[in-house]
Amino acid sequence: MIRLRDALLGLTGWKRLIVAFLGGALLAAAQAPVYAWPLVFVCLPLLLLLGQSAGGADDKYGRRYFFIHAAFFYGYFVAGLYWIGIAFFVDAARFALLLPLPVLGLPAVLAVFPAAGAWAAQRLGGNATPWRVLLLPFGVTLGEALRGVILTGFPWNLIGYVWADTPAAMQLSAFIGSHGLGLVTLLAAAGLALPLLPESRRLRAVAIALPLLLGLSIGGGALRLQQAEGEDMPDIWLRLVQPSVAQTLKWRDDLRQNHLRLHAELTRKPGQKPFTHVIWPETAIPYLVDENPDLLAALATLLPQGGQLLAGAPRREFQNGQTVRLYNSLFVINDKGGLDARYDKLHLVPFGEYLPFRSVLGVIGLDKLAVGSIDFSPGHDAEPLILPGDLPLIRPLICYEAIFPAEVMAHEPPPAAMLLNITNDAWFGRSSGPYQHFASARMRAVEQGVPLVRAANNGISAIIDPWGRIIASLGLDEVGIVEGPLPAPIPQRTLYSRVGDLPVHSLAGVFLLAGWVRRRFGPKFL
Repeated sequence: MIRLRDALLGLTGWKRLIVAFLGGALLAAAQAPVYAWPLVFVCLPLLLLLGQSAGGADDKYGRRYFFIHAAFFYGYFVAGLYWIGIAFFVDAARFALLLPLPVLGLPAVLAVFPAAGAWAAQRLGGNATPWRVLLLPFGVTLGEALRGVILTGFPWNLIGYVWADTPAAMQLSAFIGSHGLGLVTLLAAAGLALPLLPESRRLRAVAIALPLLLGLSIGGGALRLQQAEGEDMPDIWLRLVQPSVAQTLKWRDDLRQNHLRLHAELTRKPGQKPFTHVIWPETAIPYLVDENPDLLAALATLLPQGGQLLAGAPRREFQNGQTVRLYNSLFVINDKGGLDARYDKLHLVPFGEYLPFRSVLGVIGLDKLAVGSIDFSPGHDAEPLILPGDLPLIRPLICYEAIFPAEVMAHEPPPAAMLLNITNDAWFGRSSGPYQHFASARMRAVEQGVPLVRAANNGISAIIDPWGRIIASLGLDEVGIVEGPLPAPIPQRTLYSRVGDLPVHSLAGVFLLAGWVRRRFGPKFL
């Protein structure tokens, strides 16, 4: 181990950057679908050692330190987000030549955020090696927070998601969120790296305490699961439809009726028991359903008395007889052929549902990936849907919206008692993308303490209880239905649902400030 440490500390130049890149790429295997989470405690200590080799008094402005972390996270995002490029082959004639932008360009942008956070920790902590190691998790956490909001945000594959298939570990997110879970994980990795540094002998207690903190959190999560009652909402039996229509076929005019018919056939399929509510995925209805009374009446015949169909479909607004706005929407259709509610997607996918800076980028020939020449418009209301009947208050999350922890719940009560995620992951084929998307959505259930119901055109459809446990599911590329009851939310709101990420991000800021105080005024203060 000492020889390996010395070899890593002795790396310079491109060799150091290449090792950092490979370490980051290996860390991507800790995310879905592999979930090789032990790699966190190999790759992150590797990064910490490489960071020490890149620092020093001769690196006056911390450039080497920044680039070593940028190389690591660049490898992490290249290996973890390769699947975005698959969407560019849905219409290869238009978009295949742009493949380097999502596969190599986007990861470079994303890597700047955690690398900048690490650099800030290094500048504040100074050249005292143990302090730099201990401050780095706080800097990376703040960098990842910025990644989730700047330029509409892209908080994909947060470090905390390595636990998204480990229910005992997931429970900590009910108190401090996914960012907090990631911070505790980073701190545990830092604790494992400390004994490898000769300057940190005085911090042996810290080196033991940090991994122990994570272990105690997982133990507490296991205890929380043992006490989970797991009750169901009365008089509700859900049926989720997953048709797995290929994205290359989905919007063909000659196939739209066939796709709609497939949804109807799956809805009528014999099941365990009669359903009360059926849920179809994002844009399952390939028509403007709210403008077509005959279609609404036909869909109503699929429902039992008092039942409801919750389905995705496009919606448009007119002005002077022309379409001026297009929305990606969820409609709630009742057994009488009426509309009980509607939700318009709030957080749109840049380059997927709209082209940012269209006046500039459109001139050079770029366009959005989604079908049609009109950009989608964002909705205006994140309040839970109040529906007639037995369903509780619902917070809809259309596709991409499920990856934003802070945007799930409205700021004002009453809170939703159910999260409904309709999506279409057929864009990304049989890759890790749909699994990672499912992992993000699953974390939302634990954070908020409410069940999550997820219907995918293709992807992973599932019913998730408030503790993140899968009640029923259907895998990628499968055609069929998911049936089950609607789990009840936990009796009291989770701490995270009430306070959000502010405590964790404030704590990170306080520790970085403490590092600056120590550097500025000397070790006698801290």
